[in-house]
Amino acid sequence: MDPVVTESIDAGPEVDLTPREHAPAGSSEAPGARRWIGIVVVLAVVAGIGFVLFRGLSNATVFFYNADVAAQKRAETGDRRIRIQGNVVKESIVKLDHGVRFDMKFNGVVVGVDNSSDPPDLFGPTIPVVVEGRWNGERFAGDKILVKHDEKYDEQNKDRIDCAAADAADAASPDTGAAVGAGTATPCPSVP
Repeated sequence: MDPVVTESIDAGPEVDLTPREHAPAGSSEAPGARRWIGIVVVLAVVAGIGFVLFRGLSNATVFFYNADVAAQKRAETGDRRIRIQGNVVKESIVKLDHGVRFDMKFNGVVVGVDNSSDPPDLFGPTIPVVVEGRWNGERFAGDKILVKHDEKYDEQNKDRIDCAAADAADAASPDTGAAVGAGTATPCPSVP
């Protein structure tokens, strides 16, 4: 068996291991300082995420109206982005350098549209369309025209599609004497 060697370590002055009551003033080691910094950082991150979600969701909400209801709610919608459904009035289409100008009609109410984007290939007279944009005075300033509905939309909105198709015949006439906001046909369902 090997002998056990023990050495005494005497490496210098004695170290005071007595616990302190509190840290000296100005020290970053003050009790709770790190905790408060953590709380502030977490609150800032939560506030930032909340702000981004609020702005993103509020900007993502685009209401959908038939042209007759949109005309009635023009003051209420103000400059918010909305979508308007209607049928393109025959002989109202004017191609522009950047976009198209036309009238759309729904339930006998005509809404003038100035669209800044090029219309889709299926765009034409008496075609049911959805235009996304906002009011600019008496006319609707659009930047997106949707023409074709997919099968899922057709299934979920059969009454709306049927009503739009019936209204298309009325839209073929450039003037039925109806003023904007004064529907003459039987009202079709609308999303409030």
